[in-house]
Amino acid sequence: MRQAIFQVLSGGLGTFAFALFFHVRPHHLLVATLGGALSWALYLLMMAQTGNVFFSALVAALGICLWAETFARIRKAPATIFLIPGIIPLLPGGSLYYTMSALIAEDMSRMIQKGKETGLVSLGIVVGILIASEIVRVVLWVHFHRDKFVRKRTIPPKIQ
Repeated sequence: MRQAIFQVLSGGLGTFAFALFFHVRPHHLLVATLGGALSWALYLLMMAQTGNVFFSALVAALGICLWAETFARIRKAPATIFLIPGIIPLLPGGSLYYTMSALIAEDMSRMIQKGKETGLVSLGIVVGILIASEIVRVVLWVHFHRDKFVRKRTIPPKIQ
């Protein structure tokens, strides 16, 4: 438990550093930092439940994308300033390093194992962002077109 809390705090601190690097405005820094901590907390929670790196990355990316879209509307800012720093903790830098290290050492079984892990995490992030983006797109489409459908049903028929 203590290690998980330390990891979540480290994920938030890393997100804060990348948010500064990407020139996120000071009044958005806290939300961006909390998003990174949230994404890593979701990843750890799903890893503890399922042990599947693809599904864990998918759920974490979906959560951070919905977080970013929500706060983009609340703060009237682009979603990418919350999304990009929030995904930083999920990036498979460690497994990519070990993949390349095994390739150089000619340890093909370890390279394949770590390469598969790197690919699954990356694919999970992409699929999570795509699913969340489509959910937001559909919700916004329904919200903006709802009045058109309501008016059609409430207009009384013309009497001649």
